[in-house]
Amino acid sequence: MERKAELNILVGINGTGKTTFINENIVKKLDKCLVVTPDTAEWKQLPIVSTADEIRSLKGSARIIYEDSETLLMIKENFFGGALILDDAMAYLNEQTPNMMQYLYIRRRQFGIDLYIVAHGLRQLPPKCFTFASWLILFNSVENFSGRKQELVPELYNKVVDAQDRIRKKVQSGNPYYYEIILMDQQIKGMYVAAQKNK
Repeated sequence: MERKAELNILVGINGTGKTTFINENIVKKLDKCLVVTPDTAEWKQLPIVSTADEIRSLKGSARIIYEDSETLLMIKENFFGGALILDDAMAYLNEQTPNMMQYLYIRRRQFGIDLYIVAHGLRQLPPKCFTFASWLILFNSVENFSGRKQELVPELYNKVVDAQDRIRKKVQSGNPYYYEIILMDQQIKGMYVAAQKNK
């Protein structure tokens, strides 16, 4: 059974382990990753790509420094078949980039792209992220998430709020890197169950 391309959200304040999680579970394990970052000081272990040709011919992992909306357009037109990690997404991902993001949200399966959107808080993300999300990897966050209540069905909203509470308690008890993974797309669960039955 063909796996559904995913859109995964990682959220947590600075120092909670998001970058380590991405590096260990995505960058080091996948054949092809492109990390978008607005900060030249981040992801220094990865080579920088900056042209359409370099993105198109990418093998392995690299980073691209976000400069303006043309950076996202160049990625949209030239990156296929890998993990696209939008790190510190609040710096460049907002409701002013709807055409590009709508394209990636909907067409990621055709492009063979798993999309990872990284932010410090859930309220920093455009609402459509939640519509298309596969998984939420939630680290410690200090925000009140109630402003996003209308974007989630009540069951998912309650799961996120309950997880926030458990994570805060774990952090307060001395585990600063504790996180929880929440399934956002029930189709993934259905596909997994179907695949198990077909074995």
